[in-house]
Amino acid sequence: MSTRCPSGHFGPANSLRWRAEPSCLDGGMRRWIERVTGAPGSTSFRRFRRIVSAANERGQWAGDLDDADLSRAARAALISPGRSAVVEPTADLLAVLRTAARRTLGEEPFDEQLLAACALAAGNAVEMDTGEGKTLAGALAAAAFAVAGRRVHVLSVNDYLAERDAAWMRPLFDSLDIRVGWVGQHTPLMTRAEMYRLDVVYAPVSEVGYDVLRDRFATTEADRVSPVLDVAIVDEADAVLIDEAVSPLVLAGTSTDSPEDFTLADALVQELDPGLHYAIDADHATVSLTDAGLDLLENRLGGVNLYDTAHTATLTRLNLALHAHVLVHRDVDYLVVDDAIKLINTARGRVAHQQRWPDGLHAAVEAKEQLTVSSPGIVLDTLTVQDLLRRYMTLSGMSGTMVAVAEELAEFYSLRSGRIERRLPNQRTDLPQRVFLDEDSRVDAVLVEARERHRAGQPVLVGTQSVAESEHYAKVLAEAGIEAHVLNARNDAREAAVIAEAGEYGAVTISTQMSGRGTDIRLGGIDEHDHRRVARSGGLAVLQIGRYPSGRLDAQLRGRSGRQGDPGTTATFVSTTDELVQANAPDHLLEKIRRRGSQLDQTTLGSIIDQAQRIAEGIQHDRHRDTWDFSRAIARQRDTVLGDREAVMNGDRAALEVTRRIPEAFDRLASASSPSVVARLARDVALWCLDEQWCDHLAHLTEIRDGIHLQALAGVNPRDEFHRIALREFRGFFASAYDRAADIIRDVTPDQLGQDITVLGLRRPSATWTYMTSDNPLGSPMDRAARAAGKWIRTRVYRIE
Repeated sequence: MSTRCPSGHFGPANSLRWRAEPSCLDGGMRRWIERVTGAPGSTSFRRFRRIVSAANERGQWAGDLDDADLSRAARAALISPGRSAVVEPTADLLAVLRTAARRTLGEEPFDEQLLAACALAAGNAVEMDTGEGKTLAGALAAAAFAVAGRRVHVLSVNDYLAERDAAWMRPLFDSLDIRVGWVGQHTPLMTRAEMYRLDVVYAPVSEVGYDVLRDRFATTEADRVSPVLDVAIVDEADAVLIDEAVSPLVLAGTSTDSPEDFTLADALVQELDPGLHYAIDADHATVSLTDAGLDLLENRLGGVNLYDTAHTATLTRLNLALHAHVLVHRDVDYLVVDDAIKLINTARGRVAHQQRWPDGLHAAVEAKEQLTVSSPGIVLDTLTVQDLLRRYMTLSGMSGTMVAVAEELAEFYSLRSGRIERRLPNQRTDLPQRVFLDEDSRVDAVLVEARERHRAGQPVLVGTQSVAESEHYAKVLAEAGIEAHVLNARNDAREAAVIAEAGEYGAVTISTQMSGRGTDIRLGGIDEHDHRRVARSGGLAVLQIGRYPSGRLDAQLRGRSGRQGDPGTTATFVSTTDELVQANAPDHLLEKIRRRGSQLDQTTLGSIIDQAQRIAEGIQHDRHRDTWDFSRAIARQRDTVLGDREAVMNGDRAALEVTRRIPEAFDRLASASSPSVVARLARDVALWCLDEQWCDHLAHLTEIRDGIHLQALAGVNPRDEFHRIALREFRGFFASAYDRAADIIRDVTPDQLGQDITVLGLRRPSATWTYMTSDNPLGSPMDRAARAAGKWIRTRVYRIE
């Protein structure tokens, strides 16, 4: 049962909030109601404290168990062995898990870690500060699920963490007779299938998604690796569940089509002058040709009219080439490594492996850098991270910043969030942020701060926004005689080593983003041999350069200091010239800075920065909701197709459909061989037709979605219209696929029976590859329409611009 708010969005019937547009209820009022009622999203874990206290009392009993008895005792401690949605750990089970961890890992889980394990096993999102032991807590929860007979995926953000954590926790799992393994980007197909049959698998979330996509196009069960989507425990859950939730994972196949040639477009746009031939909007999100620019380009192309239908593709390439040169920046949005474009995941400060931009922008950037233009091939299928995670029977997760996104987690995943407080009091000092009107003043202030703390022996971590910025600050510090280790997307292979040294006496480290690094900064070095001296110097000092588009990322960077009760300091240095401010602050505030900047106090400037960040967060939230609404229609249709495909692959659906359409041809071929041979032919041809039909349908829906924002100009809700069109276009899908299969089989000759369908001219892609479609840094057409609409509302309705 569900309820509907006035705008037509649904939510749980027992929920006190609507899943709605902001128009359903004022955002501030809604948050006030949620704080008062405690709904939705956030929850308390107090109920588990009684179990943890009882586990402490059972510690002696568990400690007396022989190693050989641990596994038996763990399974005997379950309340109700068997498959249920969640596991409610008992005091005896927690006591056994604690004993096993102490004996095998040399680590005694704290009460807070046992509390976190209980919350994870109960299917919650858990917030624990950096350094509080999330990795061990996740392993304890995975063990609790595994002894209950569940199949568990512990999902991380990269191969390094998956491999590291699986090896680190293996002794714990071995002591409980739990089989554990890991899957990464380079894991062979046969090994993947073996790993997925284990009890606990550590893997990057994208790799599981790619395996699901590949399995969808398998033509035999032997070709599948079959990941079981039973339990998912997600590390860095806010980044995965929210920030990357709407990023499509793509399965692509080889194509005979040549990639678009951007050579001419790239050369032409380099002749354009800013201001005269093109204009950049105030948000620095779009660039458009002026009349003078269009005239110049049309003359260079021989006097054509670029707005004629015949030249639409040329105009598109010119616009993409212009965007690539003006708005997409090397060492900020991407790197060039080994003659290839490598996108930078700015939320993690790493190279985003196997990712590319959509809509031709990737090819335009390759042309800009004079690289060979690569083809995206044929998109066979897509799957968003959110769709993947919602397929698990039980979902839980952990991160240092979960409660801040409790509302979104409840809305998109029906997942409750709660916080587990630090084991020891927080000794960190967070200094007030300092706002500067220009970059030079900020650089000088950061240099002074870093020099003073470095002289005192205090380790310093400088957090920057981009590769270019990190290298600029490294150069500034080097000129001042301060040698710094740099960690960015260009050298993230040295990540663990750099982080391990970042807490040493007098160390200076510059990093692009600490979120998801997965390695603690320990005072005194990785073994904390010099902990006391570093603590006396003041602990780790974090100097943050600029604010991130999300306050959660700011909090994660600050959280690197003050680990487990250690002293520490954080300071934030913001400039009004930062991208966050220029792209998101309302025009009237930017004008206020331009006119009266030197007269504004720090409080006023700080409020402008805060507002810009809130706007950036709101845009991301709205994008998430929009993408989710659009992807639901596609996901439902794909599930319908997959159900039918399964009946074809492992049943007699194809033979029945073909026989119904061409009974004489079926009988003719059967008499020339056997009914089973013809049924096999019908199966293979029908699978090919269903897959081809889906690829065409998906491409068509993608084109519709790219232009659906224009419906808003006619007063039509784009999302409702997309759902209506998608439903209309899906009608007749199966009839068309089986008609095509029947037409192909009708022309088959007896001598072609028993051979591969390639003799019929039906070819599957000779190779497939996977990648994640990264957010277009310029925004999708829908994003740009939303920004324009928001500016119109601020100007015409609220009159604040």
